Amino acid sequence: MSHHVTFNDLPQGGEKFEPAKGGKIIGALGLVGVLGLVASAFFFFTKTDTFAYSWLFAVFFTFTFVVGGCFWILLHSASNSSWGVAVRRIWENLANMILAMGIFAAPLLLPQVQKPLYEWMNHHREAAVHAHHDHTTVKEALHHMSVENPHLHALVSKFGYMNLNTWFSWYTRFFLYFLILWYIARTLRGKSLKQEQDGDIKHTISARQFSCRWLLFYALTVTFAAYDWLVGLDYLWFSTMWGVYIFAGCAWASMGLTILVITWLRGLGYMKKVVTDEHYHLMGKLLFAFTVFWAYIAFSQYFLIWYANITEETRFYLTRNTEGWRWVSIFIVIGHFVGPFLLLLSQPRKKNPVVVSLVCLWILFMHLVDIYWNVIPERGPSLGIGVWVPGAWVQDIAALCAVFGTMGFLYLRGLAKYSLYPWRDPRLIESVNVIN
Repeated sequence: MSHHVTFNDLPQGGEKFEPAKGGKIIGALGLVGVLGLVASAFFFFTKTDTFAYSWLFAVFFTFTFVVGGCFWILLHSASNSSWGVAVRRIWENLANMILAMGIFAAPLLLPQVQKPLYEWMNHHREAAVHAHHDHTTVKEALHHMSVENPHLHALVSKFGYMNLNTWFSWYTRFFLYFLILWYIARTLRGKSLKQEQDGDIKHTISARQFSCRWLLFYALTVTFAAYDWLVGLDYLWFSTMWGVYIFAGCAWASMGLTILVITWLRGLGYMKKVVTDEHYHLMGKLLFAFTVFWAYIAFSQYFLIWYANITEETRFYLTRNTEGWRWVSIFIVIGHFVGPFLLLLSQPRKKNPVVVSLVCLWILFMHLVDIYWNVIPERGPSLGIGVWVPGAWVQDIAALCAVFGTMGFLYLRGLAKYSLYPWRDPRLIESVNVIN
């Protein structure tokens, strides 16, 4: 760096974002969100069977960014990292979108949405009716039903986890996920805001201790949510690497979004003194690391399933290697790993805000394709009409506009609530002048 920034060079009270300056993008996201919500309401009442998959896809795709933001503030605090202080508020605001995310996820609690998505719930409800008439338990009723349908043996063996009426049921876990993530995000931002009142380092130490304790609960939350919402689409399928696979995508995509938001803010005149090319380089290296990590986990999952050759496991990849999905699978290998890997190898490219932002746009697109590829192929077989459902892509776009557009609108407007960076953090200057 050619200069050294001090506290005197930064504005007292930090920098407050004025939404009017970013009105074009914010307004566009708001308009997209409103149109998406209107279209989604229409599809919900007229084509619930197919639209349920569209809504799950949109909700989970957006959920990964919120979860990723939570991860980065936890990692930043637990590792006692100083370079990320300058960009930490971006993650804090992203993570604290979890309550709004919960509202969009709420339709997944409705039986009419669950019916086409989760076959195992339909079997459980049928077993509950039998159990009521026969004065037995739901598990016993499922066991009797499995005599005629051998596939239900899997539900009997998984009853301790996949159930609707015990203390640790699917519904209980659903609310627990949002409660845990809300508590983590709220607590860490609360400590950050308290530090802006007195500038005491004790808040940094407290955040580090809190993060070290709650990283485990965060990991369990992401893993179980990924299993409940996505693996539950096929109750016969299982993967021991699924939680890590989803987590890698969350971290990867949310870091890409972070870079895009910072570049946008800098283009509007904000954060120019606190974010430098060195920060882009550091965030670019993390992008590169998770590009490789995601590929390693994705290949490991595929290799283990291919090598074991168990019918219940291979179905996942067989479905995604037939008809048009085969080309999507090949595209993901190239676009999700090979392309970003080669582009992010260069140090000058990682330090160039324009170039790395273009790479991040591609990363967000590939993350979208990846989540789509994981969710939507289950829609065709469940309806018995092949892998592609004619015209359903319109429902997918409507749901994506409704959830991602509205959440983007709320997130960008929410940036105005606090300073764009923790201006009284004692380590801010160390972060601003970082060299790597």
